[in-house]
Formats: sequence, C-alpha cells, structure tokens
Amino acid sequence: MNGILYAFLGTLFTFFVTTLGAFNVFFVRKDSDGDAQCAFLGFAGGVMTAASIWSLLIPAIERANENGQVSWLVVSGGFLIGVLLLLFVDFLIKKRFRENGKNKTIEKGPMLLVLAITVHNIPEGMAIGLAFAFAAQDMMQYASLSGALALALGIGIQNYPEGAAVSLPLRKAGFSRKKAFFLGSMSAIVEPIAAVVAAAAASILISVMPLLLSLAAGTMIYVVVEELIPEAHMGERENIGTLGFIVGFLIMMILDVALG
Repeated sequence: MNGILYAFLGTLFTFFVTTLGAFNVFFVRKDSDGDAQCAFLGFAGGVMTAASIWSLLIPAIERANENGQVSWLVVSGGFLIGVLLLLFVDFLIKKRFRENGKNKTIEKGPMLLVLAITVHNIPEGMAIGLAFAFAAQDMMQYASLSGALALALGIGIQNYPEGAAVSLPLRKAGFSRKKAFFLGSMSAIVEPIAAVVAAAAASILISVMPLLLSLAAGTMIYVVVEELIPEAHMGERENIGTLGFIVGFLIMMILDVALG
C-alpha cells in the first residue's frame, strides 16, 4: 500500500506541473498575429517530437533490452500500433464531421492533439508507479526511493512545456482560455490513475512497458506530422513555425537529458 500511496502523491506533483504549463494560455492574446500562433504550433511540435525520442522511444529500447526482448521488434511494433490507433481515430473523426456537415479542419486537430498527449502520459504515470512500487518493497534501499523521487521530479518538470504545448494550440484553434486550460491540465489526469494501477500490478506491467512507451511515441509523432507541422507553416513567414519547432525541441531535449 505504501508504494501505491507514494506513486499517487508523486504523480499528483506531475499533474500539478502540467496544470502550471497549461496556465500559460491566460497570457496569450486572442488576437495574436498569425506568426505568433504558428510559433506556438511549431513549439508544440518540437516538444512532442523530443519527448517521443528521449522520454518514450529510448526508454522503451532500454527496458526491452533489460527484459530480454527483441528491442527493435517490440519498439517498432508498438510505434506502428500507436500510428494505426491515431489513423483509426482520425478516420472516425472525419466520418463524424462529414455526416454532421461540420468543418473538420477546425476541430480535428485539437482532438487528436489532446488524445496524443493523454496517451503519452499513461506510460509516464506507469513508470512512476513501478518505480515507487519497487522502492516500497524495501524502504531501507534509499537509492531506489531517491531514484523514484528523481523520476517523478524529472517527469514533472518535463510536463510544464507539455501543458503549454496542449493549451496554446487549442487557444489558437478557437477554444476559450478556460476550456484550453482545462483540457491542457486534464491531459495529465491519467498519470495518477496509471501510477496507481501500475503500482498495484507491478509484476504484470513491467513486461509490456516497452510496448506502451513506443505506442505513445507513435501517437505523438502522428499528430506532429499530420497536424502541427503543416499548420505551423501557414503564416506569412514560414520559418517562424520552424524556429518555434526548434525552440520546443531544444527545451524538451535539454530537460529530458539533464533530468534523465
């Protein structure tokens, strides 16, 4: 029970930091010029791409090797499952909007963005839950406990730009500040839930973590290529979106590498 409680508290912190990141939407004017909005979209794409590599794919490869699995097969398979999942969701959304006679280009992107970030937060929450579950088995092993605390701290800090990466594009798509903030914040609510589930079923979930991590990476890369990058280059100056992508990528890469 200690492991479950600690996992829940640890991911409450990561959820709180995501909420702080989403709060940035209140500082963005509704009438921001097109270049600024393209920069926000590029920034979101950069954050998600870097997170897919350093937070998801590389840990997935390492965990697969630790489990004695064929890492390239597990990770590429999980990645493709994530892409296929978003392709299917994309198809359903387009079909729904065609039936209702709505403009799918306005609504589809934000829905896929929120879904991708939410899916990405599930294995992160599980990773924290597993870390605290193993640390709780022997509380005298301070290295394990400090490692779990460091993991929660690292993921929490990384979640700050992710919260902004959700709320800012939603604001650009026409959502109110309150709704964009709420959706950006709630994209991380799955982390405490996933952490508790993982801590309670640690021995079962450890073997499928590489698949879940790479699946989440597939969903995020799909959204970046399908929605964020094209929309980030629709301003008067196309390089603004590219520069936003680079800034987001660098910030997330530095956080991931520095915080492990």
